[in-house]
Formats: sequence, C-alpha cells, structure tokens
Amino acid sequence: MMHWDYWRLIAIVSIAGFIGLLVGQMLPLMFVAVVVYALWLQHSWNKLYRWMRNSKKYSSPSADGVINDVCREIERVRKQNRARKKKLTGYLKRFQATTSALPDGIVVVATDGRIIWSNKAAERLLGVFWPQDNHVRVTNLIRDPKFQQLFDSGLKDGQFVNVISPFNPNLNLEVKIVKYMGSGRLLVARDITKTIKLQTMRRDFVANVSHELRTPLTVLRGYLETLNQDSPVELWGSALPVMQQQTERMHLMITELLALSQLETGEKAVQHEPCDIQALLVSVRDDAQKLQHYRNHQIELELMTDKGLLADVDELRSAISNLVFNAVKYTPGNSKIIIRWFVDKKGAHIEVSDNGEGIAKEHLERLTERFYRVDSGRAKEAGGTGLGLAIAKHILQRHNAELTISSELGKGSQFRCSFPLNQVLDI
Repeated sequence: MMHWDYWRLIAIVSIAGFIGLLVGQMLPLMFVAVVVYALWLQHSWNKLYRWMRNSKKYSSPSADGVINDVCREIERVRKQNRARKKKLTGYLKRFQATTSALPDGIVVVATDGRIIWSNKAAERLLGVFWPQDNHVRVTNLIRDPKFQQLFDSGLKDGQFVNVISPFNPNLNLEVKIVKYMGSGRLLVARDITKTIKLQTMRRDFVANVSHELRTPLTVLRGYLETLNQDSPVELWGSALPVMQQQTERMHLMITELLALSQLETGEKAVQHEPCDIQALLVSVRDDAQKLQHYRNHQIELELMTDKGLLADVDELRSAISNLVFNAVKYTPGNSKIIIRWFVDKKGAHIEVSDNGEGIAKEHLERLTERFYRVDSGRAKEAGGTGLGLAIAKHILQRHNAELTISSELGKGSQFRCSFPLNQVLDI
C-alpha cells in the first residue's frame, strides 16, 4: 500500500520538473516541490501523532497512503483493546462484587506488600479502607508479630495465624495468606470471635458440669461408704435427708440441662397461643410464696394493662418463674419484689424488680451464661443450679423477646422481658 505515496511523489516531482523545463528552472522547482511535499508529509505525521496521543480531542488525519494505513491499523488495535478492556473490566467487576459479598476480609497485595485492592469486609475486620489505603504496605496496618512472621515466610499451603483485629480489639481473626496471580498475594481474614467464644463456653460448660456433679456425688459416695447394715439408726436418720437433698439437686440440674438443650437446638417447636398474662403472673406469685426460701417477702403485682400475649404458655411461665423465684431466693427476708406488666410504644414488658443487695456491674453481662454465679456459695446454699437465667434468656429469644438486666449495689435489681407489639393481644 505504500506504493501510493511513492507514485504521488514521482508525479509531483515530474510536474515540477516539466514546468521548470518550460521556464528554464527545472532543478530549483523540483527541489521546491520535494521540500513542499516533505513539509506536507511532516504536517500529516504531526496530526497523526496528536491523534494518537488524544483521539478524543483531535480527529484522525485524512490522508491517503501510509498514514491512512497506519490510522486504520491503530484503530483496529484500539478496538481490540477496548473489547479486551471491557471484557477484563467485566471480570474485575464480577470479582469485586463476589468478594464484596463475602463476610471475610479480602486484601489483594503486591509482591512488595503494598495493597492493590480490598473489599468492604476488610474495613470492619482489618481497618483496611479502599481506595484510601491504596499502595500502603499491609504490614504498616497489621502490626501483629505473628502476622508479620507469616507474611515474611515462604507462604506454605494451609498456614494461618490467629490475631486480634487492629481495628476492633473485640474481634478475633484467622488470617491466611495465599499466592495469587503469580507473585501477588491474597490476604483472607475471617472473624472467629463466635467460634472462640463457643469453644470457651464448651470448655467452661464441661468443667462446670463436672464440678457441679462432683459435689453431690462425693457426698453420696461418702455416706454410702460409711453406712452399712450395722450402722446405728441415728446415722441413717441424719444421712438420708442429706443424700435425698443431693439427689434432688442432681435431678434438678439434669432436668434443666435437658430443657436448655431442647431450647438451644429447637427440638421443641414454640406453640403460639393466646396467653392471659395477668392470670399467669398471679399464679407465679402464688407459687413463689410457697417456696421454702420465702421469708415474708412482699411480692406485689402491678398489672397496668389487661392485654395478653401470643406465646407458648408453658415456656413463658418457666421463664417468668425463674426470674421471680431467683428474686425470692437471693434477697433477704421481708424484701420487696414487684412484678410489673405494662405496654408502651416500644412493646410489651414483664418486669421483675427487687430492693435486695444488687449485683455489681461487671457481672451483669455474664449472668445469663450457664452455671455463672455472682456468689457461688450463696447460690449453692439457695439450691440454685446456675441455669435459670440461661433458660429464661433462650425462651425469650424463641419468642422474639429480649431480657434486659439492670442493677446497682445496695439498691436492688431489675429484670425486664420486652416483647414486640405484634404479639400483644386483647384478652
């Protein structure tokens, strides 16, 4: 195709030479024609260069020959690149959309450790913000020595470390680094806070159950080793009540553990039916007054509404009974206990409050944990298993309700069960 420029040049020089021959200036005119053609060609190349640098601002040079061929070739390559870029952009968007939907923090890191991209979860877990932290070294943001050692290692398959989140010290993270696209690295951070908490709870649960069962079993074993057919009647008379008491304690603990297990696993479905809360609270109060720990407590009912609830009556009775019975067991004689039932804009509330000794602030968050006791000695003396509040909490969760605990030392405690308004009924 370059022959077009070649013949054009020959034609221009020939015409200039013929005119120069007529006027007697053939060589000068031929030289001028070559120079003019060269200048025109240079102008066209300059236009081509400007167009190549910024095709949006400048139009492509309109010329025949090699420049036109170059323009067509450049445009063809550009179309290919635009199609390839569009395809790669689509892949990138799908990759970013997929990783952004993941709950795990994802950070793409270059060979030198600089951040190339991160998803939204990385902000919450690692404190890596995109694009603010673009090209920042990841080791400047995550300074845990275990992570630094992992990052500087040879990246063996399956290696990971557990670290505390640099952004939120309440989060435990499992951080893994894998090779990505050749020499790059992909950092994956997973929130394992709940897993660690569950492992701790399971370990504590096994330890607590073992401890709780060991005491009554030790008592029973001791008496059984002491007693025999020749033992005096007086010894049997003092031993049997203690053995019966310890047996009842183990039976109660196992019963409550089974009930708690059924609640946690959802083995038993919630039976939603109309529940007369006023009648239920009156019944719970009467039962509380029959407890052996009842020592002239002043149990008052404040029934501020005649509304009912859509609930599982048996489960709800169990939850409220645990709260009221605890108030009787763990407050001194003649203490005042108020059971309040009311409805406001936020929902329906059953509230059990007392003017007892109160509970220190550091214990409030753990009160609903299994076997957790503020005063272990006082709890055992009262015959508690440490499971009542855990059972009440799970029952309320099954009813879309919430248990709120507030207390102040020397002023008493308040346990409030809050139910959503859509469960309130006219009885």
